[in-house]
Amino acid sequence: MFTIVVLSFYSKHLIEKLVEKIDKKIPIIIIENSRDEDFKNEIEFKYKNVRVLIPKENLGFSKGMNLGIQEAKTNYVFLNPADVLLPKKCLDDLTECIEKFNNFAMLAPTYKDESIYKNYELYSEKPKINNDISSKFGIKEVDIIDGTFIIKKSEFENIGLMDENIFIYFETWDLSKRTALANKKMYVCEKIKFEHLGGQSHDPKYNYKATLSRNWHYCWSKFYYFRKYSNYFYALKKTLPIFFKAIIKCVKFKLLNNNEEYKIHLAEVKGLMSAYLLKKSTYRPYES
Repeated sequence: MFTIVVLSFYSKHLIEKLVEKIDKKIPIIIIENSRDEDFKNEIEFKYKNVRVLIPKENLGFSKGMNLGIQEAKTNYVFLNPADVLLPKKCLDDLTECIEKFNNFAMLAPTYKDESIYKNYELYSEKPKINNDISSKFGIKEVDIIDGTFIIKKSEFENIGLMDENIFIYFETWDLSKRTALANKKMYVCEKIKFEHLGGQSHDPKYNYKATLSRNWHYCWSKFYYFRKYSNYFYALKKTLPIFFKAIIKCVKFKLLNNNEEYKIHLAEVKGLMSAYLLKKSTYRPYES
């Protein structure tokens, strides 16, 4: 048995659609970063297997998921953004898989359509697993797992959970990196599929603010990640092209009096400037 942890931020329009299809025997913890008490009362009343935790502030992805992991009473915890659909077959297959194959730290289903995006990276070929359960579910060892995955809590006692300096983006890359450095195993199941509704995790009325947040935090987190595992100058090398392109776009859209596009690219500049100055990831556009 595993607990499903879902991170939500004004995601009411997706949460019930996700929850209603999940077996009522599976415990679900929702981290509601928007602090919507009405949503908590409504969904907990309707679904007895659901517990909604409302933190005092928007915790972002890392702190939010860490809270869910810590609150889960099962050793296996399935981490999900709100914009993920989990078919019954996906959950049934994952349940069977971890009952028979449990020598892992992280295990993930894969995207229904991998031509758009893959939720894993493989840098070098790994030894193949030759047994019935591997053949049935297409289990493959990988180097990076991103987004939606099961963690085995007991494997992370000495590794630590997600880096809480990161608000969003690169947090699962960081966790994968530390997992690999600790010689722990990460696998994907190529025959177990889920669907990701990209860009739909929040109420559409917050789309513009979400774009500001995405641009600021993606840039900050990218620099932070490369500095953490290499050095300051390598991180500069990886991000300066983004910085200069963003400045050019800022000038362009300022001259065109397109204030929305100007602010979108200014968010990239500010995110990187904050990272270059070694400041914390503190930008919260939703609260401004």
